[in-house]
Amino acid sequence: MQNIDDFKKIKLDVREDIKNGADPFQRIMKAVNGLKEDEALDLTNSFEPFPLYSVLKNKGFEHITNKTREGFQIIFFRDKTGKKPIKVSEEADEKNFTDEDLKNLAHKKGVEIDVRGLEPPQPLLKIFKTLENIKEGEALYITHERKPIHLYPRLKDAGYKFLTEETGEDLYMVKVWR
Repeated sequence: MQNIDDFKKIKLDVREDIKNGADPFQRIMKAVNGLKEDEALDLTNSFEPFPLYSVLKNKGFEHITNKTREGFQIIFFRDKTGKKPIKVSEEADEKNFTDEDLKNLAHKKGVEIDVRGLEPPQPLLKIFKTLENIKEGEALYITHERKPIHLYPRLKDAGYKFLTEETGEDLYMVKVWR
């Protein structure tokens, strides 16, 4: 991994947006899309933006997060030494997806949900309720605090493909698509 000090930092503070009830996602994405190869986004946020981690990871970004008195400082940067591979869950049947699926998955639009903190069976119910409303060609990106082993057979039975990536201690990103 490169030294973060090698990057020019582009600062963006979205705490005021959040305080005013505005969704800062579009501002963040505009800043990210405008970054040059030698630049990194230095984002200040009032909470840790777990769903944003997966969105930007799919665009080739790594991040460093620091908790501050004011909230969180997250630096998003492109690691030029190479992307980390996707970790496929042990429970995922490799017949569930092809190399073409993996290539196309990065280009899928999607819906993100966070089911951390929900008591079973609420995560499962929320996931399937959301899947009912997913449009053709979209994927569902789920942030979960544990590997959802009870979800996998239900997804298979319903005709979905999925990948699970462990992105931190007690943090999993599950990508679901048809």
